[in-house]
Amino acid sequence: MTQRRALAAARLAAALAVAVVAAGCTEKPFLSAGDAKSAEVGYGRDLAAATAVAQAHCARYEKVARYLETSENIAFYACERP
Repeated sequence: MTQRRALAAARLAAALAVAVVAAGCTEKPFLSAGDAKSAEVGYGRDLAAATAVAQAHCARYEKVARYLETSENIAFYACERP
């Protein structure tokens, strides 16, 4: 049973690794996480497209996105009142 769990864990880890690599290679930005105060946008190369995703997210709360920083392929934004 322990060997089965180890094999299942290895398969899960491999699947997650493939997903992370695929997400890093994507051209279309996507909202990774967000609330009324912030937005985290996964993106490939185009930071302007990521900013558009963050602006659309923050607009739901009648706020605008302010760029904070990037870390690998995630751009971080604050949602602030205009």
